[in-house]
Amino acid sequence: MLNSSSLVPPSDWQLLILAGGRGERMGGVDKGLLAFQGRPMVCHLRDRFAPPRLRISANRHDEDYARLGLGTVPDHRDSFCGPLAGLESLLAATMAADDGAATVPAVLIPCDMPWLPADLSARLLAALSGEDTIAVAHDGERLQPLCMALHPARWRDDLGRYLDQGRRSVFGWLDDKPLQVCTWDDPAAFRNLNTPEDWGSA
Repeated sequence: MLNSSSLVPPSDWQLLILAGGRGERMGGVDKGLLAFQGRPMVCHLRDRFAPPRLRISANRHDEDYARLGLGTVPDHRDSFCGPLAGLESLLAATMAADDGAATVPAVLIPCDMPWLPADLSARLLAALSGEDTIAVAHDGERLQPLCMALHPARWRDDLGRYLDQGRRSVFGWLDDKPLQVCTWDDPAAFRNLNTPEDWGSA
C-alpha cells in the first residue's frame, strides 16, 4: 500500500464533481447545493481537495452555481442517463478547453460523499501508471467506482462508444479496463448522503 503521507500530487490536475442527478431519493433537490457544515456540498468538496482546476457536472440551477463562482457542465445526452453521462460531458469539456486541460489527469467524485479521505486525490493520481490505466477507490469492503482517476484524452471516446450502445452501468464500463485499485479500509469515509434520513444523521 502506498504511504499517503509521502505522496505529492502532480502540480496540475483537475477535480470533476458529479452533481447532475435528479436527487429523487431526496425529493428532487440538487444535492450539490445542499449545505454541509455550513457550505454547499460542492464548495465543501472543492475546499477539501483544493484542486488547481475544477469542473462540475450539473443539469439545473446554473445561476445558483454561478453565484458561488462555479461553472457547470450539462449532460450532452437527454433524460438523465446517469453518472457516466455526466462524466462523458466533463471529459468533453476538458478536451474542448484551450488551456491545456486535455493533458491533465482528472479525479472524479460524486457530490454526496462529504467524508471522503483527504488523501483520496493524491493516492488515486499516484496510482495511475500511464494513460492507459484507471485508478479506482476501494473502501475496504467494496469498490467505489465513482471515485476514480483517469486521463480524459484516453478515455473520452471509449466512454462515448459504451453509452452509444445504450449501456449505463459504471461497473460495466470499468469491467474490461486496466484498473489500479487503491484501498482505504474505511467504509465510513465513503458513506454517501442519499436520503433525508442520511442527511438528518450527518
